[in-house]
Amino acid sequence: MESPVTFLLLLALSSITAEVDVRLAGIACRMAGQQSLQVTYLYRCASCVAFFEPDHSALELELQSCVGSRLPVVTRNIEGYELEPVRQMSSLSIFHIPAAVKGDSLVRRILDMINPRQPRKHLHKYLFLWPNASQDQLLHLFRGCWDKQLLYGLAITRMASGIFDFDPFALGGLQVVQHAEEGFIDKMRDLRGFPLRFSMFTDPLMAVPRDPVERAGYKAVDGVAARVAARMLNASVTYVLPADNESYGRCLPGGNFTGVVRDLVGGHTHFAPNSRFVLDCIWPHVEVLYPHTRRVLYLVVPASRVLPEYLIFVRVFRRSVWHLLLTTLLLVVSIFWLLQRLQKRVPRKGVINFQDSWYEILELFGKTHVGEPATRFSSFSSMRTYLISWVLFSYVLTSIYFAKLESGFVRPSYESQLDELEGLSQLDVHIYAVTTMYDAVRSTLSEHHYHLLENRSRQLPLGLTTSYYQLLVSRRDMRSAFIMRDFHARDFLAITYNAHAERPAYHIVKEYLRSMLCTYILPRGSPFLHRLQTLFTGFHEHGFFEHWRQMDLINRDITSPDAEEFYEDLGDQSDADSAANEAGARRKKRVVLTLDILQGAFYLWSVGIGISCVGFALEHGHLFWKRQIINTK
Repeated sequence: MESPVTFLLLLALSSITAEVDVRLAGIACRMAGQQSLQVTYLYRCASCVAFFEPDHSALELELQSCVGSRLPVVTRNIEGYELEPVRQMSSLSIFHIPAAVKGDSLVRRILDMINPRQPRKHLHKYLFLWPNASQDQLLHLFRGCWDKQLLYGLAITRMASGIFDFDPFALGGLQVVQHAEEGFIDKMRDLRGFPLRFSMFTDPLMAVPRDPVERAGYKAVDGVAARVAARMLNASVTYVLPADNESYGRCLPGGNFTGVVRDLVGGHTHFAPNSRFVLDCIWPHVEVLYPHTRRVLYLVVPASRVLPEYLIFVRVFRRSVWHLLLTTLLLVVSIFWLLQRLQKRVPRKGVINFQDSWYEILELFGKTHVGEPATRFSSFSSMRTYLISWVLFSYVLTSIYFAKLESGFVRPSYESQLDELEGLSQLDVHIYAVTTMYDAVRSTLSEHHYHLLENRSRQLPLGLTTSYYQLLVSRRDMRSAFIMRDFHARDFLAITYNAHAERPAYHIVKEYLRSMLCTYILPRGSPFLHRLQTLFTGFHEHGFFEHWRQMDLINRDITSPDAEEFYEDLGDQSDADSAANEAGARRKKRVVLTLDILQGAFYLWSVGIGISCVGFALEHGHLFWKRQIINTK
């Protein structure tokens, strides 16, 4: 009788165990339904020894039927994947692991399969159904998951208080924690001093180093944002400079990188808080925060020069006005000469009628025009009125002329600015920029325009972006031009502002080279992406970035008050000239007359002396000629 009793006991025990396993599948099914993710993956191990055991098969069948009836499910065999496929949509991955120690080998296979570079880790969650797993087994599982940068993972081991999660930021290292409720928790609210490494470098506008920079970080917009984010994360941050001094980083042959990109891709650092644009060759290897702004690459060239002012006295009036004035003078002289001839017919007793020749009349009107008084007047009232009207006309005309001449001295004329890349062919400049700037604009410019840039290019090492190399180059090379980002270009115009001429020394070409998204980068598959994205989005939406920019503007050391006002008026505009003109109209003009402006007066003086000398020679030559004739007779 012992064998039938024993058989019944074993059958009852196996039925109880199967009932427990089925209830575990119900917990996993409910949790999957609560997540409402786009796709659910069920991973099964067909080659495992436990696959043929009744309790394992019953649990797997119940799991598939329950989850498949509620959610879109994709069933996969673990043997078919050496590495987890990259997914573009939110997902839940459910792994059914054989009970207790039977699942150790499959756990190692799962950890090898998890993709550490799976993008958008916060969108992918993992559920491990592992009956009767011990605490040490769960610790091994979760440590392997965190090594693969997995963020959300739960293990279900038993019915009563059998849901376990991991805390990677616990004191003393990663710990297994027990859940009282079904669901995933946000692990990124408090990092509790977790050591983070930020790849960061000096930027003259956006990241100014503090001392010591490894722990104190940076000032300015990017530096403040990084320090505030670290404080809100409650993390212990170390700021790491790129070992090769390549700042933003660039692509090398063979899929290698330099600068902060190399540190991020290599897993040496967690985040790069320097705002930047991302080259096309770097995009596939990093993850980026949502780009709230765009950065525009501009060509900055020397400002146009003052037009030659040796004809300033002639250019006061347009050519048509001069023609009208000459015609008027000839007409006035002709009418006066005609009236003088006609007045002979009017008898006047005791009055001498002066009959001037035409050149004497021209001399009379010319002298009165420049303000010399007339030596004699006609006895006719009409003739005197005619002369007086000419004097009044000359007074008004000369007043307008000298007022316009004065304004010409105060506001000199300049050559037209370069606003299209096509005009670069007529400009003799050397275009300085780091190598990545040329890489960025190569794909967007036409072959002709890029050829114009390349023929004048002076490519510089990428490490120079940590300094204001444009200032040093502009002092050494008067023909220097630069490819710059918009905010750097505006600041450069303000620093090089010509206070004497009250205009920028450089000009931003309106036809920009390329518009690119401005963002921050992290390693591909970073678990910190979503939390940092939330923080930086809040900084933008609540105006913190704008406030930090205004504070930087207040603390900026500009060369002169005029340059500071020009910088404030410039704001975020890329068209510097219009803003500068408006600012100049509001300021009191301080005239500084240079030889470029006054050269017309010296030319006029030289021409006058030359005409006098020629006239003097002609007079003496005419006198000598008359004497020769008299002596001959």
